[in-house]
Amino acid sequence: MTGLYVLIPLFLLGFVVVHAAKMIRLYLVLMERRIVFRRFVLLYLKTTFVNLIVPFKLGEVFRIYCISRETDKFQIGILSVLIDRFFDTAALLLFLLPVQIFVTGHISGVAVVLLAAVLFLLLLYLEFQPVYMYLNRYIILNKKSNRSMMVLKGLEFAWNWYEDARELVTGRSPLIFFFSCAGWLLELGVLKIFSRVIGENFGIIGFTDYIETIFLAGSSWLLEMYTAVGAVILGACVVLGYIPYLGAKVRRTK
Repeated sequence: MTGLYVLIPLFLLGFVVVHAAKMIRLYLVLMERRIVFRRFVLLYLKTTFVNLIVPFKLGEVFRIYCISRETDKFQIGILSVLIDRFFDTAALLLFLLPVQIFVTGHISGVAVVLLAAVLFLLLLYLEFQPVYMYLNRYIILNKKSNRSMMVLKGLEFAWNWYEDARELVTGRSPLIFFFSCAGWLLELGVLKIFSRVIGENFGIIGFTDYIETIFLAGSSWLLEMYTAVGAVILGACVVLGYIPYLGAKVRRTK
């Protein structure tokens, strides 16, 4: 019993630090949009809460909507969530692949799909500019048809998205990746503490099971309990965060 008096506060503190790291990562992505920090904190809390209670990661759609509304640009909503997921997944693979290669001796299908997605997006980002420059110049110099003009318009549309994506990461990608790694490393520690609180075993194999369950490729009672407790904590934070706004609105109506 005495141990719980130590473990529960440690878990709560760790939970806050984990989400602080994840929140800072997303804030770094959106830094150039100059969202008021207090509004950003509430945005992170409510979208993360929805993400926990809505299955199949569909809560990310709500996050896209909220960021698009906050920044007045739908592309920023989509790209910021995509970039946040990209760095989160890249950091996860940094821990997951060595575990599966050197400990379990088996690379899961989930890890293969995630690795393929990360490599594809990285290649797309790195190679888009030279490919765009070449195609744009080639079509302007050699083609005059209506179809070529439509291709040029398509290239210009893609370039605008690329420019928005570059704005979200330029000069900050190492920091974004650092906080992604910190978030996963801290979450592993928090999961270990939480497993002791509820009397579950959690080790290297448990970590791989936990990750596969997140992507609907397994089952984990630890994940279900952690998600439920996390939803309660974040839900309480959302309510507390919106009380000042509701109070101000009531005062304005009087």
